[in-house]
Amino acid sequence: MSQEPNGSAASNVSQMRPRQFGKYLLLEKIGSGGMAEIFKAVVRGAGDFQKVVVIKRILIGYSRDPSFVKMFVDEARITAPLQHANIVSIHEFDQVDGQYYLAMELIHGRDLQRVMARANKLGRTLPPELAVHMVGEVCKALWYAYNARDPYGNALQIIHRDTSPSNVLLSFDGEVKVTDFGVAKAATSGGDQGGAGVLKGKLGYMSPEQVMGREIDHRSDIFGLGIILFETLTLKRMFLGRTDLQTLINVRDADVEKRLASHPEIEAGLADILRKALAKDRERRYKNSHDFLNDLQDWLYSRNHRVSSTQVSALMRDLFPEEAEQELLPLEVEEVTEGSRSAAAAAAVAAIDELRAGREPTLSSGPGGAQPSTATGLQVEPANVQRDAGKGVPNPSTMRLKPPLPVQPPRATDPDLPDPSIDDSGLRAMAQNTRSARVAPQAASFRIRDREGNLFGPVSFDNVLSLLKSRSITEDESCSMNDGEWMPVGDVTAFRGHMRDAGVEASRRVLLFEGTVERRVMVRLITQIVRDQRLSGVLTLKQGSNQKEVYFRDGRPRFIYSNLKLELLGEFLVRRRMTTRESVDDAVRQSGNVTGRLGDALVSQGVVGAHELAEVLSLQFRERFLELFSWDSGWYGFFENASIPKAAVTMDLDPMEALSEAVRAQYPLTLLRALLSDAGPRRLVRAENTRVVMSELKLLPREMRVLNLLDSQPSINQLLKVLPQGPETELLVYRVVFLMTETGAWTFRGSQSSPPRR
Repeated sequence: MSQEPNGSAASNVSQMRPRQFGKYLLLEKIGSGGMAEIFKAVVRGAGDFQKVVVIKRILIGYSRDPSFVKMFVDEARITAPLQHANIVSIHEFDQVDGQYYLAMELIHGRDLQRVMARANKLGRTLPPELAVHMVGEVCKALWYAYNARDPYGNALQIIHRDTSPSNVLLSFDGEVKVTDFGVAKAATSGGDQGGAGVLKGKLGYMSPEQVMGREIDHRSDIFGLGIILFETLTLKRMFLGRTDLQTLINVRDADVEKRLASHPEIEAGLADILRKALAKDRERRYKNSHDFLNDLQDWLYSRNHRVSSTQVSALMRDLFPEEAEQELLPLEVEEVTEGSRSAAAAAAVAAIDELRAGREPTLSSGPGGAQPSTATGLQVEPANVQRDAGKGVPNPSTMRLKPPLPVQPPRATDPDLPDPSIDDSGLRAMAQNTRSARVAPQAASFRIRDREGNLFGPVSFDNVLSLLKSRSITEDESCSMNDGEWMPVGDVTAFRGHMRDAGVEASRRVLLFEGTVERRVMVRLITQIVRDQRLSGVLTLKQGSNQKEVYFRDGRPRFIYSNLKLELLGEFLVRRRMTTRESVDDAVRQSGNVTGRLGDALVSQGVVGAHELAEVLSLQFRERFLELFSWDSGWYGFFENASIPKAAVTMDLDPMEALSEAVRAQYPLTLLRALLSDAGPRRLVRAENTRVVMSELKLLPREMRVLNLLDSQPSINQLLKVLPQGPETELLVYRVVFLMTETGAWTFRGSQSSPPRR
């Protein structure tokens, strides 16, 4: 975090009078976090000695919670031994009246997040050599921290676990410092602080193993540092999604090539460094931050770049000219002691501080009676605070209160480019527009009644949008919002614009081919999409009121919409006994509080862990894909020019491996006998010019044994003669032959496969 107040945090900075805290004089509040608040302070010694420091103290409410105190103590214990030019140093750890604090080195500057936001706002870019230099300095800090030892000589092997731009400080003198080891893990740490299944740090800067809840090591920090390098070069967020859940999915998939393809301005040598730092498989990443540093320095040397603190200082002073000239310490600081002001004035100041902290003030009754209290969240309006004559102390009875600042709407982003410009805002909002105007539809749950009278739900706002966009329901069908009156979907104002968008989207779609859904044709159809033509578009399947849409990108399924009740996320979780139906219903009702997504609501309420949900979504996605192969009637059509819905959480799976799994799961022996009823004596030959690679099918060992016999026993009947008798063997043979012929890897002599009808 930045140690100086900045624009984005201005509303959190307390314009307080100096006050004493132990031996430190707190000058101003410069930030706050989940469990601590941060002040600029000064400590005085003999003569005219005074030193400006940062005080990070645990919030009084958390001082009584042993778990939070332990986290704070762990941070102090881990960080205290670290003395390095690129790490913010700790001067002292102590407590005052039971309130623990850290006294730290003050960095007169800004954090990297703020630097990138300012550059972006000014339409500037950061020179690549400066970006490389800054990341190299962080490499030095991480390498030192990992190899540091405690006073007893024990190796610390510190993993920061929160390598993000807000924890990289740049001083106006050109220093680069790493701070906030609050979630760090050391080899000497006890408990489960760094154990698997615990999410620490900021989602957008985690490693794939971190978001999956697996055990991490120092290479997780290297992945986070690779993200910082990419974002410093591009001023674009690398893995940020529309929701926390989408961010987790983006990190888990770690599609670095897609991001690099969007930024051809990144020099080839740097792109190779990014590929290695951001490898999804940590075994392919840099072994340590020192190796990462060596490659960065080699890149600078090969291009005759020589970067020092002078260039960093020039950049900082250019971006923040006024802040760079501010004095660290006011010229005159009046030391505050308990005896220097009246009890009434002290109470007034304390009340104001309580108000600014968002807490109820406790004011004693005076001559004018008890002072009015205010609801949490109201802000003191400094311009309208009167002060007692001659004392300069605000008078609470004359304070005017104003409501919190309105939330600004989120900026639009392209779902194919989920990396909006680096910003220091991050606020999201929901439109407040419905027929009643009392409840935001985005925060509501809906039940749907289709034309056949079928009822399903509750579902979220986004689910209804998906139904509309896929034409599974129409605007004249009914919905009930929060179990209220039934009304036509078209009467909910918030849906109208989306329905217009859906109409435009539908008009752009081009039908490439269509046909009748049959069990035999499904394997052949999917093979054509994913392997023969590597298509992009949407495969739509309809069977009565049931509908599925499988969105493909370059032959890989990335999103599946389904209106089958059993495939809704809530039903999936209940069926797998990961939560209760009551918890799902409650999450749906409250999901508007977290951008309308049930998954995010379940995570925010602690029903499932974020890393667990990412795994569940992957399983649900695979199950939805495999269910396609159980359809034995209906219509299908493949459309080009169909983009993945903006609200979709995209996934990925190996489609050829999934085909093998589908045949195992969805094609029993009785069905395979019927589909291959006349194939027993027919001779099988390898297909020419097939695009199917055997290794991609991930056949089981017993299936590979049957496949290897096909060259010498090239028919079902011959295979059954040389293999052990029994239904298991028969199923195995029929399964392999069906998979080989339907994917086009093998064919019956004299036969031709029938492509889908165009």
